[in-house]
Amino acid sequence: MCKIEDIDNKPKYEIQDIFNKYSDDYTKTHKLTLEQNKAIKEISNCRTSSFGYNAKQCNGCGDITFSYNSCRNRNCPKCQGDKRYDWINARLKTTIEVPHYHTVFTVPNQLFEIAIYNQKIFYDLLFKCASDTLKLFAQDLKWWDTSNLKYDINNPSKIDLSFFGVLHTWGQSLVYHPHIHFIVASAGIINNTTIVNSKYKSKFLFPVKAMSKVFRGKFIQGIKKAYYKDELYLNDDMKHSLQFESFINNITNRKWVIFMKSQFPTSKKIVEYLSRYTHKTAISNSRIISIDNNIVRFKYKDYKNNSKLKVMKLSANEFIKRFLYHIPPKRYFRIRYYGKIQKLSTINNDKIIVKNENELKILAKQNKPKCKKCKCTRTETIVIIDRYDKVVQGLMTPQILALKEKKKFNDTT
Repeated sequence: MCKIEDIDNKPKYEIQDIFNKYSDDYTKTHKLTLEQNKAIKEISNCRTSSFGYNAKQCNGCGDITFSYNSCRNRNCPKCQGDKRYDWINARLKTTIEVPHYHTVFTVPNQLFEIAIYNQKIFYDLLFKCASDTLKLFAQDLKWWDTSNLKYDINNPSKIDLSFFGVLHTWGQSLVYHPHIHFIVASAGIINNTTIVNSKYKSKFLFPVKAMSKVFRGKFIQGIKKAYYKDELYLNDDMKHSLQFESFINNITNRKWVIFMKSQFPTSKKIVEYLSRYTHKTAISNSRIISIDNNIVRFKYKDYKNNSKLKVMKLSANEFIKRFLYHIPPKRYFRIRYYGKIQKLSTINNDKIIVKNENELKILAKQNKPKCKKCKCTRTETIVIIDRYDKVVQGLMTPQILALKEKKKFNDTT
């Protein structure tokens, strides 16, 4: 650990710089997955001539700018802005306009070594056990206000809980820490009617201590099932069933924690809040302070010390190793939706809202990138050239070619 120096200055370095400088040596001595190799290659060449270029025009001032195309790799910290913008607007088109709760499911860190070498199985199990726990508690009518609901007490209809979750695998210091952030509506849907949670008066949705025990039971059962079906890759010291059972017993006896933050008052606030998690990589470029003599320094918050801002110092190899831990398996969906959250427009109830076009335009204006010259939000892409110098969108006119030459934009640099 070292002292913080010039911590408020704008960072001069990026993940791309670290990969360009040190990844060749790293890949020679470490075995990587195809997705990890792909991420290194694409991030190293992001916004260079390797991916072609594009021209954008501002409909406000008419200014045309040229820039290299991004790699669009989901692990690249420079390529998440547009995706975040699109996701926010998609989520706000239909939603339940009720308070929402931020809920986090995590597991003891003793399980992380199993997770690293069995990522898809482990992440799927984490999603399933956490979501099943929420669904199970939602079915108990004692948590809901049913005063205006007509139902058969002996055979009540199931309550559909609307929520969505985002898989995270990192902490501030890039350590491996798989967990899921869920955003849960404080309303259930039963027979196309919404009912609200009123039991704990906005403190939390369901009792977290009881949820933790249920989640633990489901997860332990799931990991044992995967083990006895010989689906897990394990170290030699856990391949024998006696050692594995001893390990699991130790994990079972530990305290499992579910965190549930008090409710967000509106759907807009919670969607904007969660977008910080949905389209975020393990570390942003803005946190990198320096790359010198095979050492990477970056800022992080120490949550165990009142979120104090500190600086972590790692060797380049260790930094790359930690970053690559957070590359998910190929085509693995880190965001998942549950309940009728995707089909809310089919429900007739005053708790369900659909944003009108004017509202959506306002929200789009708040989140859309601005023109660098006049700062308006009416910038659009007019032409895209791919890595093979082929026009894939728009029309390359003589006027655009002349302007490109005038601005001395070199598409082969």
